[in-house]
Parts: sequence; C-alpha cells; structure tokens
Amino acid sequence: MTDDALSLLPSALKSPDRRDAFSATMADAVPILIGYVDADRRYRFVNRAYETWFGVRREAIEGRTLLEVMGEAAYERVRAHVDGALEGRSLTFEGELTYAGAGLRHVEARYVPDVAPGGAVLGYYVLVTDISARKRAEAELARLLVRERRRALMLDLGRLLREESEVAAIADRACCVLAEQLGVQRAGYAEVDQAGLLTQIIGEWRGEGVQQLVGPPFVLNDFGKPMSDDLRAGVQVVIEDVREDARTRDPATLPAYGALDILAFVAVPLIKAGRLVSYLFVCQEVPRAWSADEVAFVGDVVELIWAAGARARGDAALRQAEETERLLIREIDHRAKNVLAVVQSLVQLTPFVDKRQYVTALSGRIGSLARSHSLLSTARWTGVALQALLEQELEPYNADQEARVALAGPPVLIRAEAAQSLGLVVHELATNASKYGALSVPGGALEVAWAWEDGTLVLDWREAGGPPTTAPIHRGFGSTLIRNAGKQLGATLSHDWRTEGLHCRIALSRGALPGAVGLERPAAVASAAPEAGLRNQRVLVVEDEALVAMELARVLSLAGAQVVGPVGDVAEALELIETSLIDRAVLDVNLGGRMVTPVAKALAERAIPFVYLTGYQEPGLDDGPVLHKPTTPEALVSALANRRAEPV
Repeated sequence: MTDDALSLLPSALKSPDRRDAFSATMADAVPILIGYVDADRRYRFVNRAYETWFGVRREAIEGRTLLEVMGEAAYERVRAHVDGALEGRSLTFEGELTYAGAGLRHVEARYVPDVAPGGAVLGYYVLVTDISARKRAEAELARLLVRERRRALMLDLGRLLREESEVAAIADRACCVLAEQLGVQRAGYAEVDQAGLLTQIIGEWRGEGVQQLVGPPFVLNDFGKPMSDDLRAGVQVVIEDVREDARTRDPATLPAYGALDILAFVAVPLIKAGRLVSYLFVCQEVPRAWSADEVAFVGDVVELIWAAGARARGDAALRQAEETERLLIREIDHRAKNVLAVVQSLVQLTPFVDKRQYVTALSGRIGSLARSHSLLSTARWTGVALQALLEQELEPYNADQEARVALAGPPVLIRAEAAQSLGLVVHELATNASKYGALSVPGGALEVAWAWEDGTLVLDWREAGGPPTTAPIHRGFGSTLIRNAGKQLGATLSHDWRTEGLHCRIALSRGALPGAVGLERPAAVASAAPEAGLRNQRVLVVEDEALVAMELARVLSLAGAQVVGPVGDVAEALELIETSLIDRAVLDVNLGGRMVTPVAKALAERAIPFVYLTGYQEPGLDDGPVLHKPTTPEALVSALANRRAEPV
C-alpha cells in the first residue's frame, strides 16, 4: 500500500457511518490487510481481507482487542511495534507470526500513527502483507545456491583429498573446510573400535583457544548412552542444546560436554558391514539450530573422508603387501633350505642296518619335522603350544582307547626356532620307549609333566610299567640326536635308568615362554584300525609330484591294492574315472595350480570313496578326509580302507 492510499484512510474512517462507502472502494479491493486500531488496542475497522485470513466476518473482529483477535503468541511478537505506533512512531515489522485461527504467516506489517491536531495519538493504521510465498521462494533459491556452492566445494575437496596419503591428513583437511563453511567452533573425524565402545579422534579443526582432542581414546557412552546408541544404530544425531535434549541432558552426562565447551553439535555416523566404524561431528559453544542442509553437508563430507581414507589405506596396503611379499619369499626360501638341509642330514646320519629299519627310522624323523612344521604353519610361525606338540608326537601311543600317555603342565609357548628340535627330542624318546621301554608292552604308561623352575622350563619324562631299564653301553644315533638337538635348544638333559622305567629330565634355558593362547592344536583327522584292507581294491592316484606319486603307488601296492594311474592333472583323472573301474582314490588338492575339485565331484557322483593328501595345512575342504604330507603308510592305508562315500 502506498502513502497515497494511506492518505485516503483518515477521511474514510473518521465517521463509522461511511464504512459501507469505503468498503466498496479501495480498502476492500486490495488483498492486503488494512485496519484501524484505537488507543485501547481495539480494532475499529478491518477490510474484507481480514475475513479471508481469519475465516470470520469483520463484525466478529471489530470492537475486539488485538490480543483477542491475533492470539497471545502473535500479539507478543508485535507488541513492541504496537507500543511504538501508539507513541507516535511509524514502524515496519517483518517476521513469522502464528495467528489464532489463521496459522503461521510470514508478514510485513506497517504501522502509521493517527495523530490528532493537538498531538494526541488516537490510534494507528496497520497494513499487513502476507509475504510467505515470496519468502519461501527466496529461501528455496538461497538453498539451491548454497547446494550448488557446496557441490562445487565437494568437487574441489575431493581433488584436495586425493593429494593426501594419510587418513589423519585427509580428515584434518576435510574438517578445516567443513568448519569454515558452517562457521563452527570445532569439526572432527573419529574412528570407533570393534565393540563400538571406544572412539578416537584422528583428525580435527578447532578454533583459537579450543583444546585439542586428537590422541587419547574416549568412552562413547560418557557423552550419553542414548546418543551413542543412536550413532551405533546409524542415526544422525542433531543436538541444538545438550542441556535440553533427552539424549544428553542427564546430569551425569553434561559434565563431559561442559569440559569440552560444547552446547550444540551434529554427529553423522558411518555404518560399514553392520557396525559403526567412524563418524564426523561439528560442535558449537552456544545453542544452535541446525538446518537440514547443514546436516546433509556433514553427511556428504564424512562419506568423502571415508572414500579418500579407503583409497589411502588401499595404497598403503598395496605398498605393504609388496614389501611383505618380498620378505615372505626370502623367508620361505630360507626356511625351505633349512628344512632340506635338516632332512639331508637325517638321510646321511641315520644308520643303515637294513632297508626296512632305515626307511622306518628315517620316515619317523621326517614325520616329526613335518608335524612340527604343520603346527608352526598354523600359528604363522609365531611358535607352538607345548601341549599340542607333545600330543601330536605321542598320539600314536594312545591307540585302542588306552590312556597310556598322560600330559600335565601350564600353558607354554615354544618359539619357532626351538619347536622342530624339541619335536625331534620327543620323537626319539618316544621311539626308544616304544622299542625298549614302557610303550613296548601293553601295560606300560608314560607321564610327561612340565613346570617353571626359576625361569627355566623343566620337562619330566617318566616311564612306568615296562621292562626294567638299564643305561645303554653304547650310544646309538637316537641318543646322539637327542643330545645334539638338546644343545641347540640350550637344554640340559639327564637320564635316570630306573628299574620301573626311564626318567628323563629336560631343562630348557631358552626357546620357551609362559602362555600359548591361540596356539592350540588343530583338530586331527580321526583314525581307526582298518575294518577291511585294500586287497584287490582299484585305487586311483591323482598326484602331480612324480616322486610322491611313485611312493604312493608303492605303499598301496604293498597293501594289496591295484593302482590306477598315477595321473597328474584334472583332465587325465576325469578320463580315467570315465573309462576305468575304480573303487577308491587318493587326491592331491592342487594339481599344477588347478584345484582337484572337478575330480572330487565326479567321484562323489559315482559314490566312489576318496581321501585328500595335501601339503596345505588348512586346505578348506569338508567333503572328504584330509591327510597332510608327509603321512605314514599306515595312516594312508587306514584312511582309505575305512572311507565310505555317499552320492551327492
């Protein structure tokens, strides 16, 4: 409404009798609210627009007070302007008002005092324009502009973050940009432990005088368990005032925020693989209402940090993997040569009396090395549990459900460099016991106990129930091996040849540590006495190592089997299955880089029993018994003879 229009109102309103004439003119024709309020704050005139706004006829408005018509909330918002108008000042109000009966409106109201010639203020004229639509359009335009600016900012930030190679540096740079855009006191990026209980801030931006949070871990629940539960559930946490929000206002929680000078914050979680892994937060030292766009911006930045961090971690992991591969190849080469050197020495040093004696002794010692090697491989060469090592070496002597061997002692870790030597010592002692001592007769028993004495691990090997023992006149190769392996262990060995049985005391000054958590012995393949032999059984041998294949064929032939093959690849094996009569099979797992799975499937479809024979410690197979190389002839024959298969 222009000032010219306002000038028409006094003459029109001085006489209420002329209302009808005025209503027919301009006042009722315009869509804005035009009214006259007297000094008692009562409406004396309103135009037809008031009827549209409030949904009542003007007669229900005129004569009533501002408070009655507008409602308390709207009246209190404009009260100061009404006071000013009645004091003779022209004023303009702009803002949102919640009218009784008219709802929320964004208005622009102009107040013009009606001043008498003597200076008295008789009332004021008010013109109210609903600018809600305009404000919504302006807000939407501003929001779109902000969104476009932030979209461009995200592209720039993505390019900047690609320049960083460390997750902490990525988080620092992103937090700096975020804080600058939102004008906050602090922005930070935190990672959460597996349990979702501890959080550690790895990158942040903070204003001048704000304490640093990077470094020590925090307990997430200290900042309000309902709040932390929301984060763990993947819910964005938007707190306008920690003193008022139900998730943070607990008296036990508020001191945690007070110590950091935080009254308002937004935290956006990242859930990966079903758990909270990290979150990005912004904080304010005063209460603050956060807009949906601001919260969305925080969400965009945290995803960008995660993606850039994953890329940086991937690059670092690739570099580490390449370095690890180089070290691993060197270590494998070193260990393989050491093992071959030990085997070569055993081959050269094992006395030869006759072929049977030589093969049995040598196979037993190589088998001991292989068992120790398997335990070490399972534990990634960190060491082996003493209990597992003893169980594995002495297992053959607990056959037929007779508890002939008893083991007792605390958890002990045998270092990798000592495990094979100790395994050989135990093997030789067990071999002697099975030939000449307590394990050579049905009623004999063996007890192995160990304990710590002044930092030294002491093993007591006690045999009982066997033939009387006497000290040997001549030292055999086994005794020499025990003595030399003991020296490598830094062990002191003593033998007491008692009538009731040998008592051997082994004191290890190095190579052993208390505790062996996580190094328990892997589950062994159950074995039993063969229910039936392999006589006249046609056994397919699938093995790509020629010497191993020859040995398998020899063992199976001695057991009475008819060997089919051997063959060394999948295609040949499948052809033999199609064209030959086969009763059982022995399968290597990896044939020249190809898994033997198609062969196993073809055998299973024909209900042909088979066993796997592999050098893998954990081959990941569950459709057949698994024997580990090198295995004994007895174990192979027993596993094959007792194998049953069902069609798949």
